Parts: sequence; C-alpha cells; structure tokens
Amino acid sequence: MRKLCFLTLFLMGAFLSVNAQQGSLNDYLGKYVFAEGSPVAEVSLTVQDSSLVVNSAIVTAALEKRGLDSFYLAPYDALVIFKRKDGKTVESVSIFVQGMELVGKREASPVALKEDEFYAPLWAKQNN
Repeated sequence: MRKLCFLTLFLMGAFLSVNAQQGSLNDYLGKYVFAEGSPVAEVSLTVQDSSLVVNSAIVTAALEKRGLDSFYLAPYDALVIFKRKDGKTVESVSIFVQGMELVGKREASPVALKEDEFYAPLWAKQNN
C-alpha cells in the first residue's frame, strides 16, 4: 500500500512539473512587433514539442532556455530577453544580435469573439 501511495504521489508530481513547464512557456506566446526600419518587422512565438519557437520572415528556430526570461537563438548567436510588466505579464522582447538591440512590443491579442461568429455555427448546426 505504501508503494502505491508513493507511486501515485510521484506520478502526480511529475505531471504537475510538466504542466508548470508548459505554463511558463505560454507566458511568452504571441506576436511581437518591432520598430519601423528594424531588420525584423515582427516575430511570433509558439510552442512545438515543448520548446519555444520563434517564427519570422528571416528565421524559424527553437529558443534554448538560459535563465529566467532569457533564451538563446543559436542560428544568430543572439541573446533573447523577455521583459515583464510589474513582474507579471510579458510585455516586450529584446534580441541582442551583432551588437544591436532589437526591441519588440507584444501585440495584444483579442480575447472576445463577435456574437455573430459565435452563434452562426450553432444556428447552422441546429437547423440542419
């Protein structure tokens, strides 16, 4: 019985650890827009195979975690640092590459759906 309890607690701990790691990567997801004239206009960050991936017109590559809110972009030998607003939500990203600092502001994503977009599929399904 003790072995069963220990195994259950161990599996719950492992599950929570994996979820916490995924949750922390979710803090960085979204679209970041850079200043006009910057070598990069915008980047989007996604999670693929439990890695944070940067996508832009120039590169698609996984970021290597280096520390709290800091990552490494190997193809460009670049340091990527995320900055948080009041220590909570990520508001911008700084990419240090070839002696330059590129700063991108996180673009707010719309959360709400338009009422028509929500109800139209339901209405169509009920009437078929």
